[in-house]
Amino acid sequence: MDPRMALAEALRSKGGIENRAAVAGGERFELFRAKDFVRWVKAHPDKCAAAAAAAPTSKDLEGEDLARWLGQQLIRRGLVRRVDRVNKKPLPGSKRLVKFPRKIGPLPPDQATAFADDGFFVWTYERPASPYAWLWTALIPLAVVGCCLFPLAPDWAKVVVFYASAGLLSLMLGVLALRGALALGSWVLTGRTVWLLPNLMSEEVPITQLHKPFISVDTAAEGSSKWARHPATRLAVGAAAGAVLLVLYSHAPNKASITTEASRYKDDVMEWLGVRRDGYARLSNGTAAGNATAAGDDAAAEATGAAEAGAEADAAAEEEAKAEAEEAAEEDAEEAGGAEL
Repeated sequence: MDPRMALAEALRSKGGIENRAAVAGGERFELFRAKDFVRWVKAHPDKCAAAAAAAPTSKDLEGEDLARWLGQQLIRRGLVRRVDRVNKKPLPGSKRLVKFPRKIGPLPPDQATAFADDGFFVWTYERPASPYAWLWTALIPLAVVGCCLFPLAPDWAKVVVFYASAGLLSLMLGVLALRGALALGSWVLTGRTVWLLPNLMSEEVPITQLHKPFISVDTAAEGSSKWARHPATRLAVGAAAGAVLLVLYSHAPNKASITTEASRYKDDVMEWLGVRRDGYARLSNGTAAGNATAAGDDAAAEATGAAEAGAEADAAAEEEAKAEAEEAAEEDAEEAGGAEL
């Protein structure tokens, strides 16, 4: 194998440099940073020995000089190409540019074919498919078939999917609402914007970096207008936000109507999913069902007690009526005896 190709495979394999997915012109590439490449070459001279042996002055090339020469050889071999980031401004709430941009663009030919320590490079050749790629390729049709057969799934599976999706959506909306409220409140009070977590909706933030930085502070940008963070501007925005919240609160429905509408919407969704009402009530509300069963048992016990009390009352009334009848009969007998005398 060509030593330069062997070096490229070592860089892209496990234990190599960090590669991230990026998009350029609607096409996906694997992106790496030149500084990571230089650091890797300095840390693994044994893995670069075969490729470095082709250099006329290989004995004099070490460290960063060797890394620059090897990088230039990868470019000449057509294995990598230098690119540049499209978005050159930090994300809202961050002072630094993202480590690996998701959107990249081409550079002029003289720059694209020159190695730079602070540049970004993409691999221009396709690697052989790994076993994991074949596995995912086989699982994708199964996932599609599973989605098509979802209407035939048991009730418990539909209920699990519904609550998992609703929970994830609620979590995302809650984080976004809390993030916006914190940013607005901090800006109104201090003039600085405090951001909680990165923007979940940004395409530039990979899923592995959604939790960092946890808190970031956005200060005034250079050249911005003095009215952008002026106390009068912040006071006006705070008053407007407070007025909007007051109007929303005054026109908000009561808790009972919200509960009723939420239950109705849930019933509609379950009906659309084809879940039987008794099925999802049993699966998704087992505690309430247990409470209802206990309440039913208590009601049955109360009914039994009431029936027994009623029976006792009827027996007492019957005995009282019988005693009154006997007393009346005795009085009639006494009156009849007195009349005969």
